[in-house]
Amino acid sequence: MNNQETTHAVLLGGMVAALTDALPYLNLINCLCCLGIAAGGAAAVLYLKSLDKDRVFVLPEIIQLGLLTGLAGAFFSFAFHYIMFRVIGNWQIEWITNMIENMEEIPPIWNEMYEQLKSPEMQGFAGMSILIRSLIMFPVFTFLGALLTNRVLMKKGM
Repeated sequence: MNNQETTHAVLLGGMVAALTDALPYLNLINCLCCLGIAAGGAAAVLYLKSLDKDRVFVLPEIIQLGLLTGLAGAFFSFAFHYIMFRVIGNWQIEWITNMIENMEEIPPIWNEMYEQLKSPEMQGFAGMSILIRSLIMFPVFTFLGALLTNRVLMKKGM
C-alpha cells in the first residue's frame, strides 16, 4: 500500500468513526453494534478501493488498515468529545437528568442516581475514560468494518 494513500484512508476512516461517536444524536447509530465506528473502517477500505479498483487486499493489510483507523478515530473522538463538551456542556448527563425530571413517579433507586448525576463531580469532562474506552473499542470495530467491507467487495468481484 502507498503510504500517503494509506494515511489519507486512515484519517478519513478515523474521522468517520469519531464523528459518529462524538456528535449528539448521530452517536445513537452506535447502539447497533457500533455501526458508526465500523463505518470508519469501511470508509478507509472504500477510499483505497476507489483509488485502485483492481487492488486486492490481503488480511495483514486489512488488519493494519483497520487498527490504524481505529487508533486515529480514538484520538479524533477524544478531541471531538472535548470540543462538544466545551460548546454544549455535558449533554449526556443533562439528557438523562431531563428524562428523570420528566417522569411522573421516580423509582427510589433512580432518585439516588438523579442526585449523583447532579453532583459537580459528574458535570466535568470525562476525558480519560473516553480515551481509554475509545482506544479499546475503536480498533476492534474499525477492523471489523474494514474486514466485512473487503469481504463484500471480494464477493461482488470489485
